[in-house]
Amino acid sequence: MQLRSVNLGDIVTWDGCDWIVDAHGERGTRLNPVAGGSPVWVDLATISQEESFEHHHADTEHARAARNRVELAMLASEVRQDVLFWLQHVNEVQSGLIDPHDPDAQPRDGYGPETTLEERVQRKLAELDAAGIKTSRPSLFRKVAKYRTEGIAGLVDRRLLRRQEPRRIAPEIEEAAQRVIADHLGATSRDVLYFIDKVKHRVRQDNPGKDVNWPSDRTIRRWLTPMLEAAGLTKTASHRRSESNRPNRAFQPILAFYPGQYVEIDSNTLDVETAMPDGKIIRPYMTAAVDVYSGSVAGFHIHAGAPSSTDHTVLFARIAAPCRVIDRMNPALWLSNSKTLPSSEMIAMGQATGDAPAMPFISIETLTMDRGKDFLASRVAAEMLGWSVVDAPPHSPTAKPHVERFFKSMNSLFLSRLDAYVGNSPDHRGRNQRAPIPFTQLVDGMWSFIVTVYQNRPHKGLMLREHPGRTFTPNQMYSATFDASAGIPIPISQSDYISLMPRHERTFQSDGIHLSNEIYDSPDLNEVRGRPGKHEIRQDPYDTDRIWVRHPDNGEWITCFARSIRLAALPFGTSTTASLSATAQADDPHTQWAQDFLDAESHRVKATRSGTDTGTQKTSSGKAARKKATKTAAERANRKRDRLPRPAAVEPMQLPTAVPVREHPDDYTVA
Repeated sequence: MQLRSVNLGDIVTWDGCDWIVDAHGERGTRLNPVAGGSPVWVDLATISQEESFEHHHADTEHARAARNRVELAMLASEVRQDVLFWLQHVNEVQSGLIDPHDPDAQPRDGYGPETTLEERVQRKLAELDAAGIKTSRPSLFRKVAKYRTEGIAGLVDRRLLRRQEPRRIAPEIEEAAQRVIADHLGATSRDVLYFIDKVKHRVRQDNPGKDVNWPSDRTIRRWLTPMLEAAGLTKTASHRRSESNRPNRAFQPILAFYPGQYVEIDSNTLDVETAMPDGKIIRPYMTAAVDVYSGSVAGFHIHAGAPSSTDHTVLFARIAAPCRVIDRMNPALWLSNSKTLPSSEMIAMGQATGDAPAMPFISIETLTMDRGKDFLASRVAAEMLGWSVVDAPPHSPTAKPHVERFFKSMNSLFLSRLDAYVGNSPDHRGRNQRAPIPFTQLVDGMWSFIVTVYQNRPHKGLMLREHPGRTFTPNQMYSATFDASAGIPIPISQSDYISLMPRHERTFQSDGIHLSNEIYDSPDLNEVRGRPGKHEIRQDPYDTDRIWVRHPDNGEWITCFARSIRLAALPFGTSTTASLSATAQADDPHTQWAQDFLDAESHRVKATRSGTDTGTQKTSSGKAARKKATKTAAERANRKRDRLPRPAAVEPMQLPTAVPVREHPDDYTVA
């Protein structure tokens, strides 16, 4: 019989659970459960007589098993799962059984008593490699050896422990870091070293004279870097602005069920240099409307400058009106020659003409636009067409992802092929001189790219659940739903189209209507040509060949054509137009000449007035003298301008020095 003693910190098993003896007092002995629960006070002498009680001594097999259970219970969930995974493999390597403490356990094939340790190691390495877990023979032997000497602690991956250990950072440093991050959310992006120095400066400023427990620079860098990345301070400022505008909710994609249900419109600067007709080199703007369902381009326009509400209104009218022929367009791009669009049905319904561009006709229901001043001013025109307008959140391009993706595709697939390409930032810009593309060629090339490439290129976002491995083109999506749509889209009338054009007020002249250095006339104006006052005029700012005049009596629109169209039909008119177009815009010299002339006149007047006595009275004799002086001065000036040969001016001869006859000093002395 041996006397037993239980010390604080020992492990005992009672009532099917493992307990740690952590206190002893008047109430008895306190046992703290290992696997969770509340501690209990017990009479140790009484429970030690029960069959379920077992005290684990330090060197027994049961003590080692109990310690393993205690160490497993104290580990974090991720670390415990990793240890249990390796525990069964290590047990099988060294004993052939997954759980040596299970009396009913049987070895698997290849791990029986007849196998050696080396054979079990080789078989285990093959199993782990087949399961996708890469380990080596020395690593497996190292785990087996550490488990024999250290138990469960030898199988713990220290990297997981370091990942879950709390940072030992002083609260003063944490508070200073939070304040520094909050102050720099809208500042310029900087590196981590700057923020470390800024945090140190803030700590010294907020805690003068206090001894703060500073960690090493590596520790504070590892601790501060995730916080800076979460705040976006190590990324670009534009990325931070976009992240700050993102709503705090799950992303909900825009789902459309037919063409025109949702259309997104936006303007962007093109990354090319364009030569305008007046010789200026600029970067033009482009406004595009993209249909969400089919991915088709509902309409676009390229502007010489920043677009205005008038430009957007004209684009709205072109989207809603029947498509007309585009000048200089290749006949291969006409709608009548399209093989994917329902061209005959579109022409029969009046949505386009046969020689119009091969583009879908999108009847818009909901238009998503940003909050720019140009779009806000054109909102009335969109609502007049019956469109529902949705305003995108400020500075949130993710609210219009389809049109933003269109600009990116256009930039990479078309604009980057041009020699005039400048890149999307100065970092992408080379030193070689670029050749600007003429504005008309850019517009023609854009039409060719959209009709030929973009509308017939498979898009990743255009797919069906029934065909998950196949993508479709915008023209295919539009054609597939042309007959299956809920309604038949009908374009607006020509009168509605004209009403959306910019308005002018002009008078009826005898030769026509004068507007922007051009004269427009029509035989239908003869009956109202003499009417006084100003009348309503409408003109497409990008079509200077015609204007529309509202009839003062019946309100109908009269189409008037430009006089330059008739002049172009004259002999040599085409050559004359080409020669004039190739010349640069001439500067008017009158302004500078008039300024120089007035300056000279002013100086002359001042000089004349300063040399004249204004206090003397004008008499008849003085007037005659001034007239004679003026005439003399004019004759003298005319002689100077006369280029006839004149005799050379004669220089006066120098007289010889006089010599006195007498040199006696007394010759002139008076006696």
